[in-house]
Amino acid sequence: MRAIIQRSLLVLGLTGICLSALGSQDMRINGERLPGKSIGLLEQAMTRVKFNTDLRLLRTGLAENHLLAREVEAELSTKYSGDLDALVEREAANLIEQVYGRQFDHDVRPFLRQPQALSSARLRQVLTAPTQGMVLDSLQLSPQQQADAAQVQLISWQFPGQAEQRLNLLELYQGDNVQGRVELQQGNLVYLAEQVRQQALRDYLWYQLGEKGFSADEQAGIRQLVRDKLVRHKYLHQLGLHNDFHHETASLRERASRVSDADAEAYYQRNLQLYLNVAQVQASHIRLADQASADRVYAELQQDLSFDEAVRRYSLADTKNNTPPGDLGLIRPQDAQLDFLRKTALLQKANSVSQPMLIDGAFEIVQVRSREDKQLPLSDPSVRYEVNQAVAKEQLTQAFQARVDALLANAKVEGL
Repeated sequence: MRAIIQRSLLVLGLTGICLSALGSQDMRINGERLPGKSIGLLEQAMTRVKFNTDLRLLRTGLAENHLLAREVEAELSTKYSGDLDALVEREAANLIEQVYGRQFDHDVRPFLRQPQALSSARLRQVLTAPTQGMVLDSLQLSPQQQADAAQVQLISWQFPGQAEQRLNLLELYQGDNVQGRVELQQGNLVYLAEQVRQQALRDYLWYQLGEKGFSADEQAGIRQLVRDKLVRHKYLHQLGLHNDFHHETASLRERASRVSDADAEAYYQRNLQLYLNVAQVQASHIRLADQASADRVYAELQQDLSFDEAVRRYSLADTKNNTPPGDLGLIRPQDAQLDFLRKTALLQKANSVSQPMLIDGAFEIVQVRSREDKQLPLSDPSVRYEVNQAVAKEQLTQAFQARVDALLANAKVEGL
């Protein structure tokens, strides 16, 4: 999994690279050209992150992305592919912005033409799902809504020497993400105006890139590199291979259901420390009236005042006379009527002192003197669920990497 994440960080554009003569060299993958100038733009954007990475490793990642995208894009579900085109346009424009943002003009207003008046009520009328009948996806427009939205012309623009471009409501809506579509359905005209401006600005960035000598093929190459990256990213999400442990996809769920007892036991034994639960703690506390007093006492504790002495000097609780001072007794998770103070003690590590906490109108500082943990058995349903998920992720990771390695091994790649 770590290798997948590290490689994904590289190809997702989260590391920088070292400039070299390879920057202007084309790549050919099974005969398909990725222009060197397109790769060079990506390279320049990534150097701004200020990390150093071997350019050949970057190009290997780009080759992997391209081969994988050609293989798996058709396997993406609508959930993951629905906004792909829109994301490509946004992220490709962001690349241009990263590299040429200070050089390019951002005032698109002189080129805008014929802005069309549109009321909030009309926007809601066109985009909002019907209130009667079955609606499976309120953000998905019906054929009639699509036809109506296509008739709503928002604005047009024209750059020197270029054909006029028109933007209608359907194009804007379909190119937005889920949150944006909700804003549009609610009739948010401020949001609509900003999205129209952003759409025109992205087009203006592409126009200026062309003026700097990027051909149509080289511009298409930029979009292709971005698309390849996004397909890889979305495919990993569809598999369930990302950092959110509790996000379960259909692929992950199916694989987890087939984890054998032997594989689960092996993983569990390798990771026993992950499946511990507190059995009991012994703790003491200091109760103080206000934040200032609590902060002052906490600072003294950090300066080697003993906890017992701090309790005797400052605590307002009756427990200051216990032995040891401030003692809360033996605390177990199964104890009846555990108050919040004792519940917080169960969460602390042994030999630790908490920062001041506001509990029931007073400020408490808690010291856990000792803690005993118990091993949760693999037979515990929650443990077995987590183990199956972890094993399934390991297996999916191995299968994914094997697929990528095979694609690269069987491909003809030039320009690495």
